Formats: sequence, C-alpha cells, structure tokens
Amino acid sequence: MAFERPTFSDQWHRVAELRPRLRSLVQSSRQQYRGHTWYIFRDPSNNKFSRVDDAGHRFIGMLDGRRTVDEVWKACCEQLGDRAPTQGEAVQLLGQLYASNLLEADLPADAAGMFRRRTKRIRREVGGYIMGLLFARIPLWDPDRFLNRWVKLVGWCFGPIGIALWSVLLFCGLMSLAGKGGQLVNQTEGVLSPGNLPWLYVSMVVLKLVHELGHGFCCKHFGRRRHAGGEVHTLGIMFMVLMPVPYVDASSAWSLPSKWQRAFIGAAGMYAELAVASIAAIIWANSASGTLVHALAYNAIFIAGVSTLLFNLNPLIKFDGYYILSDLIESPNLMQRSKDMLYYVVKKYAFGVKRPRKPTDGRREQAWLITYAILSSIYRVFLSVTIFFFIADKLFFVGMMMAALAIVGWVVVPLGKFTHYLTVGPELVRVRSRALGVTLGTVAALVVILGFIPVAERDRAEGVVEPREIVAVHAGADGFIRRMLPSNSAVLAGEDALFVSEDRELESRRDQLIARLQEMQARRRSAIVEETAEAQAMLEQVRALHEQLARVESDLEKLTRRAPFDGVWVCGSSDTSTGMYLRRGEAMGYVATLDDLRIRVAADQFLGPRLPREAGTVVELRARNRPDQEMVGRVTRVVRGGRRQLPSPALGLMGGGELAVSSDQQQGDMAASPFFEVEIEVEPGEDGSPPALYAGQRVVARFELGRAPLLVQGWRALRQVLQERFRI
Repeated sequence: MAFERPTFSDQWHRVAELRPRLRSLVQSSRQQYRGHTWYIFRDPSNNKFSRVDDAGHRFIGMLDGRRTVDEVWKACCEQLGDRAPTQGEAVQLLGQLYASNLLEADLPADAAGMFRRRTKRIRREVGGYIMGLLFARIPLWDPDRFLNRWVKLVGWCFGPIGIALWSVLLFCGLMSLAGKGGQLVNQTEGVLSPGNLPWLYVSMVVLKLVHELGHGFCCKHFGRRRHAGGEVHTLGIMFMVLMPVPYVDASSAWSLPSKWQRAFIGAAGMYAELAVASIAAIIWANSASGTLVHALAYNAIFIAGVSTLLFNLNPLIKFDGYYILSDLIESPNLMQRSKDMLYYVVKKYAFGVKRPRKPTDGRREQAWLITYAILSSIYRVFLSVTIFFFIADKLFFVGMMMAALAIVGWVVVPLGKFTHYLTVGPELVRVRSRALGVTLGTVAALVVILGFIPVAERDRAEGVVEPREIVAVHAGADGFIRRMLPSNSAVLAGEDALFVSEDRELESRRDQLIARLQEMQARRRSAIVEETAEAQAMLEQVRALHEQLARVESDLEKLTRRAPFDGVWVCGSSDTSTGMYLRRGEAMGYVATLDDLRIRVAADQFLGPRLPREAGTVVELRARNRPDQEMVGRVTRVVRGGRRQLPSPALGLMGGGELAVSSDQQQGDMAASPFFEVEIEVEPGEDGSPPALYAGQRVVARFELGRAPLLVQGWRALRQVLQERFRI
C-alpha cells in the first residue's frame, strides 16, 4: 500500500453501519507476489475474481454479516496497527467486492449508488473504446464438460514428454523451411487474393479454435492437478478486426498459486498454434505449389506467424503476452497500474495534489510502470491505425466510421473527462488554480512549439551511382571469342580492341570470294582483246563480287570491337570467355567513364513534389555500405513525376531498396508508382580527392526542404498518406 494514506474518508458514513459478508459460494486461494502474500476471491458461478492483500484479507474475514463495517475496521486497527486498511481503502475494497458480485449485503441507496458509480468509472477507464469495438466478444457455449471428458487424453501434452515432442516438432518445422525464405516471402503476395480469402478465413478459424482449446485444456490440466480452479465455462466468438474467431475464457487460472503454471496457461494457445504451424510447414515444404493442400498449409504458417508476433506474443496489448508478462513479473492488472502510475506523477509533481493514490512504492517498479504505460499507449495507437487502414482498403466507409469513433474515443471523451476533472474534481479542491495554470501553460507551450516555431524539414531517398557516360558493347557478328581485354582496363577511343572473335566459315568465304574475283578479273582482261561485249558482262560480275567481298570484310571487321570513347572496359571474366560462341547483338560488357560519376536518385511521390526546382541545391550523401562517410553533392537536374523505370533494380524492394515494384514485372526495375528522378553530381573532398564511390553502389541522399512548424509538416504528411492510399 502507498505510504501517503489518509486515515479517514468523507464517504465512511455511507458504509459504517452495513453488515456485509462474503457470498457462500466464494472460493479463496493464496498466492505470493514479490515476497508478499495476496488472496484471490472467486465466485465460480460467474467466474468473477478479486485480489486483496493480507490486511484486506483480514478485514474481509471479519465481515460475517453480524458485525458492522465500522466495528470490523476498528478491530483491524487494533490488531494490525498501521498495516490496517484506511477508511478510504476499506470503502474501495467493499466496492471492489460488490462490483465482482462477491459481497452479500442489504445496501442503502446511497451506498449502492456509490459502488455502482465506482464500478462504472472503472469500466470506462479500463475498457478500451476502440478495442472494445474491434475485439467484441459473444459467449456461445459452456465447454467445461467437454474439456473434463478429454483432458486425460490431452493433458500429457503440457507435461515434460509433451514439451519435448513439441520442441522436436518445432525444430522439424523450422528445418523444413530452411533455405526457402525467398519462396516463403514471395507467396505472401497471394495470401489476400480473392480466391484465397475464403480458405484464409477457414484456416484462421481452425487455427484459432486450436489456440483457444490449448488454453482451455492447459487450464483444466493444471487445475485438476491442484484441485483448485481450472473451470472453463465460456467458449464464444470474438470479432477480431470485424472477423469472427473463437475464444475461451480461461480466467480461472488466476486462482492457481504457481505463477509458472499461470504463465504456461497464457502461452498454451501459442504452444498449440505453433505445433499446428510446424506440421503445416512440413506439409508446405513437401507439397506441390498450386495445390489446395499447399495453399492451406501456407495459410496456417502465415496466420500463426502474424497473429503470434503482432498480437499474442506482444505484451503491450491485453492478449497472451500481456498476461504471461504480468504473471512472470508478479504484477497483476499491469496495464491499469501503469496508467495509475502515470496519473500519479502528473497529479503529484505537476498539479501538486497532496496525497494522490500511488500504485507502488518500489522505485524500479515505478520506472518501468511509467515506461510500460507510454510504450503500450504508442503501440495501441499504432496497431489501431494500422487496422483502420487495412479495413479502409477493403471497406472504405467502415474504416472511416472506425476512424471517427477512434477520434471520439481517444480525443473527445478523454478531453471531456479531463476537463470535468480539472473544473469540478474533488481531488483538486486545494490546488485547482495550479492545475489549471499548469494545464493551460502546457497547452500554450505545445501550441507555440508545434504550431509556430519553424523546424528544419528534411527527407531522404535512395539512389545509385553510375558513370556519366556508359555504353554497352555488343557482338557485331556471330563468332568464337579469340581474345578479350581484361576487365577494368583503361581503353582509348578507336585504338584498343575490347575483344576479338573469329568466324572461320566467314574467313573461308572471304578467301573464296577473293579467288573468284581474281579469276574473273583475269578472264576479263583476256576478253577485252577478243570479245568486247563479253568483257562488259564480266565487269558487272566483278562489281558484284567486290560488293560481296566488302560485306564479308565488313562482317569480319565487326568481329573486333573497339572502344567507342576513352574510358574503362568492364566485363565478366576474360579467362573463361575465350572460345565462347557469340551471337550478333549479344552484350559483352560496357565502356564507362569511371572517373566521372553521377548519382540518380528515385524520389517517391511524398518527397518529389517538395524538391526544389532550381539546380545547384546542396545534398548530403552517404554510401549504404559506409554510413560513417559523409559526402556532398549538388542537384544538376530534377525530372518531374511520371517515370516508372528505375535507374537500377537495386532501388526496388526485390533488389534490397525501398521503392515498391510492380508485381507483374519479373526484372524488378519497374516501380509500382511514378517517381521523380534527381541527378546529383558529387563534389570532390576538401583535399580535392575524388569521392570514394564506385559504379553500381547505392547511396542515400538527404534533402533540405526548408523550415516549417511541426504541425504543418505533420498535416502535410497525413494528407499525402490519405491521398496516396485512398485517392482523395
């Protein structure tokens, strides 16, 4: 309990003369949390729980229906001294038991109303407005008898033998996926295709039913061994992002004394789900692509991976990972306590409230409670926004309605509650002026900082280094390579032979044409003396032979390719190329000016329209493989939006870049959306040395885009996202 505890409460007169007692069906169990003893009260008829400390348990134990609350409180004070609950804590404890339907008493209207108001307030605070819409639950069936019947056959799965076999199965599943990462990733493109959606939903329902039954059987298994708890009375449907999936209520695990058993029950769903996913991985790896079995197996792998990492394993939202973490660190009601800790800091240090309720005294626990409150809030917002966008892509009207409800739940309602607390909250009676001043001052400071103070605006994009002048060299004629210049050799225009090929058939034809030409010329010289008309006909044949010989010699010359300009010859291995057969038009290498490089940057539709139009803008450059080395460049040209052919496949997702590429294009050099192309010239270093870049290297360019307040920048980014995603 907190050390700042006022002994008396102004609500005490409403409960002092009550004579309550626990309901006869209430069960209790004892647990250890952080070296302290706590008691769990449970009503098996409705599976309601309440947790109290040792002093609270002593207070509740004296409530027998004959003594008044005031008499019990005074007796506790005599027996426990300072450890006894205060009047305010006693009122809170009675309200907690009343809200869980564990208390039996004839309450006057004012006391019942007070407890109902407190219950309603807690539900408003704990219940998430948007999460309640996205993850609504409808109970359908009591599976307790079914689980009791089959737990003897299934329970061994949660023992040492079952865990060992599960580990072997998981290892086999992972090994079956080894070396198939590319195929596994590429198949995600077809998961949401219209033809696969029904099968995806069927796979999800089956896998989630296995998941929830895993919780139920594990809870039943440990409850049966401990002869405490283990009841699972609810199986129903939960609307996970508007899609109905099964769920079970295994909250009776809270009454188990071992935190390891409670944590195992929390992980049992993922335990069962990963076992099915491992079997699916083995089937997927050994089935033919395009078959229904192959698709269903992949669906199981995909659902198990996404749901486990994004939802179940993540402790920042109230799914399996949250309850596992709460049990292992012995911190029940972690999310609400973390919020209360954040509220405590604000009330005490900002508003100056004298005795705010403090959820914990440990300094280390205070620090991570605050950290957890901040991280969980950020992640819930991120997850909800992601879900809204996903739904809006499929059902735009539904997504926009959910976004409107989110604004109401996250902004309007909390703002109204906070305004009510500031203006009429009884906790601020003595410090209301300070609280109002701090709040208004903070709001004014945020408005000034975010809305009026200009901040440097920067953005980045990837580019590729390439020579300013580069020409592909192709084979001019069919032939076998006789010799090739080594790669990276400096060449001079028209002088150095890049590669020389030979075509013996063509050479033989040249020799034949030369011989025929010589023969025809000799016969013509003889005919000039004797038969002038025949000599004239031979002249036409000589000319035809000259033309044929010229074409053959031209083809022979094309077997030798020379540098078109001064530069560097870049090709494959020249050692293995000798003797290789070439076809006319086949590319053999490039001649490039490697000492005169430029950078071509692909700027997406978010960055492109904001780029400066004039040339000469200074840009900061960093190589992907050398981020510590900073270079400076200047924009020489900006090609406005409309291009989709990437400067290099390395800038697309398939090549390790950042731009999405068209799914119907195999080369990976066609962007999914038009982009702006920016040409940048790299300036030499301070000592005049050339930049340490090479052709084909990826670089990141950071552009200075002027100055604007953060609110203006954020509003522009939001509009761009909405326009790009929904075309509005």
